[in-house]
Order: sequence, then structure tokens, then C-alpha cells
Amino acid sequence: MLEFLRRFYSHTAGKIITIIIGALFIIGFSFLPYLMGVGGGIPSNDVATVNGKGISLNDLSNYYGKLESEYERLYGNKLTNGELKKLDLTGSALSSLIADSVLESKKDAFGVHVSNGFIARNIASFSVFQKNGSFNNKLFVSVLTSNHLTPAKFEKNYKSEIARSYIKRIISESFTMINRQFLNDYMIKNKSVSFEIAIFKSKKAAAGFLKKIILYGGKFTGQAKSFGGMTKKVPLFSEVNLIKSDYFRKYMQSGSILKAIFSVPANTEAGRVFSVRSGFAVIKILRVYFPEVTNKDGKDSAAKQKELYRLEKRQEFLDHYVDYLESKVDVKVNKSVLSSFHPY
Repeated sequence: MLEFLRRFYSHTAGKIITIIIGALFIIGFSFLPYLMGVGGGIPSNDVATVNGKGISLNDLSNYYGKLESEYERLYGNKLTNGELKKLDLTGSALSSLIADSVLESKKDAFGVHVSNGFIARNIASFSVFQKNGSFNNKLFVSVLTSNHLTPAKFEKNYKSEIARSYIKRIISESFTMINRQFLNDYMIKNKSVSFEIAIFKSKKAAAGFLKKIILYGGKFTGQAKSFGGMTKKVPLFSEVNLIKSDYFRKYMQSGSILKAIFSVPANTEAGRVFSVRSGFAVIKILRVYFPEVTNKDGKDSAAKQKELYRLEKRQEFLDHYVDYLESKVDVKVNKSVLSSFHPY
């Protein structure tokens, strides 16, 4: 699967990723480096091909630089080499370029045609190419020349971007969401769980207790003590708050036990023994609480949450559709060329 979520033109602050369509028609100077390229003398070797159409090392370098700038703008500071490595901007940039090429290859199938007149009118509206409020061809050529680009190349890049944006719009507008989807997702993500945990010094004792409590029932606390265990009742916690709590730090610190706590039904023991910081644990879920959507953060809170959920799911739908399109074309990555790319 190729990532499609880190594409800079569909990235906003926080986790919300929106699909920007209209902005492409009033594009400003901040977007020009991607359309133009910035030179630098990088050899034009192909790092990948999509149906035989190459993606050059220079393309990858330009896109990487834009991604890095966007992340630094969001974080408010220059990223260290270690942070850049963790973000894997090289992989994100290449994935995005491949997705771009895949979408562009499908423009005829989607019936998308961008006329030269449309491109000319929009380019003429860019303030960076205007002088005294009007398009100035001399300034246009000058700006492009300083970015090592010809007018023909710039117009081709911009035309391709417009075509891709229309294809994304067609795909995303076919997405629909019903209220029940949002409500169910909200309740699951925000549910709280209370449980009882029994801690034993040996795995054998914990396993013996678990077997007896499942087969014969009885009081959880009493049975645990008979096997030499100690118990602790944990009040209602959401997953996020449980991780932050002293209960998690003291008794758990395990991803597997956390997963079990939030997947086992109420009044049920998890069917396995967990290795924890203080020994071996058995858990029983006491109560599962699913909250309703409220307006406690303001009268528009529920509406905003619903809209954010819709945007996220629409982007997911777009991503999966692009993944599907990628599976239908011939994508090849030149690993030797890719390994030669060292941006930091």
C-alpha cells in the first residue's frame, strides 16, 4: 500500500486532512516551488515508473523539500535529522508522486479535460505574475527562468495538477456518510471501561486462577486471594486517560493488556494471562460505558465533530480508491537510485 495521507497539498494542522480543490484555481507563490522545481543539478534518473512514465530524482527532491517545509511550518521549528528520519519524508514524497502519476494516467477514464484557455486564465490571475494588477508576460518569464523552468514546462505541470484535483474531486464526492456511522464511531472511540485486575507472582498461579474462574465462576477477589493474588478495582477510564493514569504505570504498561481491556465485553474475564510489571495479571471487565455526543464544549461542538469525522472518512475513502487504482497499473521502484537519495 502506498501512503497518500502526507501529501502537502491536502495537509492541515493537526490530524485533519482536507481535500483542497478551489484553492488550486487561486494559487499563490507558496505553491510555485512544487510546480516549478528548484534546480540544483540533481541527475534526472528515474526513481520509479508508472506505466512506463518516469519519476525523476529531481522530482523526488523537489517534493521532499516541500514536505519538509510544510512540517517545519506546522511544528514551528526546523526539524533535526533524527526527526526527519522518523517522519520518512522520502517514502511519503515518493508515494505521493506515484499517486499523482497514477491519477494523471486515469484522466481519460474519468473524462477529465483541462483546456489551454482555462490554464491561461488561471495563470494570468497569479499575483506573482502581475504588475500593476495585470498579467505581465515579461515578469512571468523572469520568475520562471529564475526557477530553472520554461513557460511550457510550468503550464504542463499546472495542467496536470488541475486534472488530478478534478479526479480527486470526482472520487471524493462519491463518498456518502450516514449519521449512524458518526455516532457509532464516536461512542467506540470515546468509550470508558472499568475493570478488576488480579496480580500474581507466578504465571502458574495466574493460569490456575483464570481456569477456575472461567470454568466454575465465583467471586473474582476471593478466588484470586486463594491463589495468592492481590486485586485492584479500576474505575471508568477512556483509553487515553487510562494510559495517563497511575493504574497503567503501576500495574500494566502493556499494549496487549490495554487492547484486551477495550475489546472484552462487560462482566467477562479476558481469556489469557498477561505479563505485567509486577508479575502476571488476569483482568475482568466490570462495566463498559458508551457516551453520547454532547455539546459540552459549545453549542456547535457536535456539528464540528461530525464534520471533522466526515472529512477524515472522505479522505480515507479517497486514499483507498487511489490504492485500488495503483493496483491496476504497473508501478516499479528503482531501489538503487532511491538509495542514492540522501536529503539530510
